[in-house]
This record gives sequence, structure tokens and C-alpha cells, in this order.
Amino acid sequence: MKLYLLKNKIFIIFSPLMNVVVKVYVENGLVFSDIYHGNNVQRKELDCGIPIFNENIMGNNAVEHLLNMLNSNINDNVWDLLNYNDAQTEMYNSLVVSSSLRELFLSCPNLAWAIIIHNYYDMGFHVIEYYSRMKRRQLLSILTRSPTEEKIVTIIKKTEMLAGRKDEFSWLSRCLRESDIIDAYKHKDKIKVQELYLAYRYRIFAGSVLLGNICSKQREFLREYKKGMCTLHKIVMDSIRIGENIGIKDSRSIIMSCTDSDAVMYYHDKWALKLRETTKLLRDDIFLERPALLENEGIYFIDSINALIIEGREMEHCLASYKDKVINKESYIFKVISPVGERVTLEIGFSKGKFFIKQAKGYQNCEPSNFVRGFYNTWLKDENARLEKIEEDIKMSKLSLQRA
Repeated sequence: MKLYLLKNKIFIIFSPLMNVVVKVYVENGLVFSDIYHGNNVQRKELDCGIPIFNENIMGNNAVEHLLNMLNSNINDNVWDLLNYNDAQTEMYNSLVVSSSLRELFLSCPNLAWAIIIHNYYDMGFHVIEYYSRMKRRQLLSILTRSPTEEKIVTIIKKTEMLAGRKDEFSWLSRCLRESDIIDAYKHKDKIKVQELYLAYRYRIFAGSVLLGNICSKQREFLREYKKGMCTLHKIVMDSIRIGENIGIKDSRSIIMSCTDSDAVMYYHDKWALKLRETTKLLRDDIFLERPALLENEGIYFIDSINALIIEGREMEHCLASYKDKVINKESYIFKVISPVGERVTLEIGFSKGKFFIKQAKGYQNCEPSNFVRGFYNTWLKDENARLEKIEEDIKMSKLSLQRA
């Protein structure tokens, strides 16, 4: 992208990558764009789709030149619109035209932006004026399909957008319809939209110090915050369960008050050690129902609670805390000894007619090698195929009997 700053206009040129040129100019206090692509011209577009007030994209000189062209007398607070990349120019033009929207923007920028982003390119200024004059609870309910409650308005006022993209508003809207997330954040002074995004996916983190710290680093896109969250979620759930097993009633509160993942691991390992030291074998062992999976050489089902406890001791991890999960058939635990002698504990679940691996851990929770992963993945794939064929044969037999 190349920029040319002329007296009363800015040219944005995308060649040679694209045969597109955008001319940005000011007319009657509004920002317009003429978009040239090939022999076609779109004139007087209200928004060319580029955040032209964003210095990181346009550069300081271009933004300063644009402001000089505008010679705007709008309240300085309006420049908070720099927090929004999508619909930025249309937002500016709407603020110039609508005093009601400008008043709303000064007190609740996200709600004013929501009006614009809700029907981007698809409404006139009279519609913006109509929305801007609504009661905020009613407006927010229309835009996000959330309950008409004042605490919902409070949440959107306190939320800080990451880069002001439409998908951020989409995720914010989902969160505003979830009462448990709203309650978790109603006492916070400030909320980052990436916190709500992750809280929607991993509810146990909602409102926690841990999640707040994870989201404190600035990243460009929401999806970049997902990295490592699945693994951390498993460790957190394990830590809380271990804590409860050794009698720590506020284990959840302790874990959620951690500053980072290292602090979580500290408690996880400390409590797991205590669990192994204090968990005693049952005098009357409890035997577990076997799943439909067949054992293979090197892959053995752990068929009792005492066997579960012994596996945890030998592998030095928190397997003893899985007692309730295996009794309730939420998980099935297998001991894996690969052909080269590497040992792994395998947790398997069942969903939608298939068995799947929840997690696999080696000695002291180390990650399995690629070789042993291939070993147990091949076994499970073959077992699922075998069970699927049996199911299909049963269906065909029933169909044959019905025809007979």
C-alpha cells in the first residue's frame, strides 16, 4: 500500500498487488472515498473499508494530513473512535451528522459503534438518529438480543475492544446473553473483550485474576488468545479436582487467583504429590465396567480403583483424583507400554458413537513421544473402525429380519 498526500486529498494505491486506487477527500465536513478498480469507479463511498484514522496502518503523516483536511471541531473525546478499525470512517461521518449519536458516543462508545456496525452500509442517518434516541437497555437488546437489564448496559460501557473489529462485537453480543458471564464481571471496573471471548469458551475462568493476566498482553486478533488455553484449562480442572480430593475446599478460588500458568502448575504439582502420599488403597476394591474397546499388546485397561491409584503412584501424576470420573463412566483409563518401553497413561472418552483421547501423559506428566502417539492412535482408530463395522452389521441383520 502506497500513500500520496496531496493538498485536499489522499491517494491510497494498492498496485501492483491489486489494480485498486482509493481517493480520500473531505466534503461538507464528511469523509468520502472514490474507489477506482480497473475501469470502474465507485464514487462518494461513506467508508472505503480502511481505518484511515489509524496511525499504525496509515502512518502519522497521513492521519495528521487527514485531520488538517477535516479541521474538525467535534469534541476531542470523539477521537476514541481510533479504537475501532471496522466502520471507522462511517462512524466518524455519522458522529458529524447526528448529535444524538455523538452524545451517546461520549458516554458509551461501544454502544454507538454497535449501531453503525449492526447494519454496516445498510441504513441512512435517519435510522442512526432513531436508534440513538432509544433507551439504552432497549437499544442494546435489539442490537445484541440480550435481556433488557441495566447491568448489561454497564458491561458494554466497561468493555475495552481489542481492535474494534466486527467479530469482537459478535462475541461481545454472545457474552451479553450469558447471565453467568455478566455476573462474573459486573463488579469489574474495566473488562477486555478478549477476557469475555475466552470466558465464553472456558466458563470456569470467567472473572478470574488468572484470565485477566492472560489477556493483559496486547495481540492483534481474538483468535491469538486461544493458544495454549485448552491445555491450561485441563491443568486448571485437574488442579481443582486434586485440591478437592485432598480436602482443600477453596481450591478453585486459589487456582483462579493465580497470576499465570506457572503458578497454577506450582499448586498442581504440590497438591498431586500430597494426593499420592495420602491416598490409600481400598480394603474392598471397586471394579470398573470395561468399555467396548479390546486391549492390545502394550495397551491395558485399568479396571479398578486400586489399579488407578497404583498407576498414579508409579507414573507420579494425579490419576488418583479421577476416581469419580471413572466410576461415573466419564472417562476410561488405559496403561500404555509402547514396543520401545515408553509408558503412558491414556484417558479416553466416548461421544457421538466413538471413543476419543482426552489426554495422554507420560511419567510426571511429560508429553508422549511421536512414536508412542502413533502407537495408541492407530490402536484407537482400528478399534473405532471395528466397533463401527459391528454396529453396521447389526443394523443390516435387523433390516434383513424385518424384510423376512
